[in-house]
Amino acid sequence: MAKNLLLTFLKGILAGLAIGLGGFIFVLMSFLIPGELGKALGSVLFAVGLFLVCTFSLSLYTGKIGLIFEKKQSAEFYIGLPIMLIGNAIGAFGLGYLAYFAFKDLSIMETAVKVANARLSFNSFDDYLSCILKSFLCGTCVYLAVKCFNLNRLKPVGIFLLVFFVFLFVYCGFQHCIANMFYFGFANKVYGETFIDLALCILFNSFGPIIGVMLFKLVEKAKDNSKPIKDDTPKEK
Repeated sequence: MAKNLLLTFLKGILAGLAIGLGGFIFVLMSFLIPGELGKALGSVLFAVGLFLVCTFSLSLYTGKIGLIFEKKQSAEFYIGLPIMLIGNAIGAFGLGYLAYFAFKDLSIMETAVKVANARLSFNSFDDYLSCILKSFLCGTCVYLAVKCFNLNRLKPVGIFLLVFFVFLFVYCGFQHCIANMFYFGFANKVYGETFIDLALCILFNSFGPIIGVMLFKLVEKAKDNSKPIKDDTPKEK
């Protein structure tokens, strides 16, 4: 088990780096192409991060947590969840701070700070409610993106649905805990509100997959009900 958990941790770091790469591409596109076009293009290209995670079977917390709602998992899986989350944090924060030290004297930092600040507004109850809702919906989108890709691995429909759901949660400003770790590192913003945001994101990203699991179960039930019933009644000769 120890060897498997170590592998989970290492793959967690790589997953954090992959999502951080997606976050960096989003910031870069938003900087190079100001306005909605840059935001839209960055949202589409953010999918590169999740595509790498799915293709190389990396350990992304938000991509794995939904499995606990599908069926009972092994004890090793539950132990591995916090370990992969720590790995994700190291990878995402690490890449974020590398980007900060590399670009801190350049004008792209204004965009990085703007992106991070958009996730750090907690001045009223509505702000907390907004963070909770956006985190929950992000969890739903990530679950659907990973599930659709895995069901149609490397097929055009699987890739399209992954990109679509990633575009949806990034463009709409839904909150993804691992992506936020990268944004906060890049903008060098680690203080009280940072941890409030991350705590809410982790918690409600975790519950978001419930909707996706229910949708897939409804689809499977509908397929079962549509199957023709076999007539086993003996026929008269």
